Amino acid sequence: MSLFGKRNTEVDTRAKTDQDRLARGGLPLGAEHRLNSLRQNSTFFTSNLSVNELALAATEGVRPLGQVMGSTIYHVGWQYTPLYHSTELVALSHAQYQARLLAISRLQQEARLLGAHGVIGVRLERQAYAWGENLIEFAARGTAVALPGMPVPEHPFVCALSGQDYYALRRGGFSPVGFTFGTCTYYHVASASNQWVTQGGIFGVGALQNMELTDYTQAIYTARHIAMTQMTREAAHVSAEGIVGVTVEQSIQTHEVEVNNTPRRDLIVEFTALGTAIVTAGMDTLAVNYALPLTD
Repeated sequence: MSLFGKRNTEVDTRAKTDQDRLARGGLPLGAEHRLNSLRQNSTFFTSNLSVNELALAATEGVRPLGQVMGSTIYHVGWQYTPLYHSTELVALSHAQYQARLLAISRLQQEARLLGAHGVIGVRLERQAYAWGENLIEFAARGTAVALPGMPVPEHPFVCALSGQDYYALRRGGFSPVGFTFGTCTYYHVASASNQWVTQGGIFGVGALQNMELTDYTQAIYTARHIAMTQMTREAAHVSAEGIVGVTVEQSIQTHEVEVNNTPRRDLIVEFTALGTAIVTAGMDTLAVNYALPLTD
């Protein structure tokens, strides 16, 4: 075999190995080798923290080890949309949840390779692609850190808190245990009264009235309730005392359908809640292991 052919075979073998590792929720070999090299060179680090964040964290003895990330490009499967009743679109909710989970899990794995106690300043971003229908990418980025006078845990904590907020949290006597999130995609079948108003009513009379579209409002509340319940359930699973730094993402779009030759404007609500679960500092608790749900 020529040198060129041998090199192509090695590249193909490595690509197959990487795909197998990713299929199991793991990291490609290149990322693992880079992090192992960074761990050996303990005097050098990269970080997404600002100068102020880094300086404040350092006053608590927190030492940055390196920037870590997790990423996934996920295909969102087909979901049947109901014609006569409102319901959660479970396949879509599950896809959003699993994609986030994969990204966070890989970020945590990178932190573990660096020998980190945790990851702070985590930013979770979602992006859709025009070239790929039903594809979404989730990317999680943060800074792996080491804490003074503590043994390295099996599972590093992951939190969305900035350097300043992490500093204040520790000064307040609390510790983060994990990044919690809940999501819901909810499909709402519009009532006849809503249709009458949104489509102008009789001779446009409906369009002239000021009134709340109560069943649309109810759809938002329902999606929020499902997402928030899921987030708090995750926090309860690790015996957290509370969730801080909660942010919400909400999108609403209409969906035009025709039933029995009659047009109808339904609603699709996406609601996501993200936050950091905390406990009193010194409690005997384990950080969230994000790889566990992947085997369910």
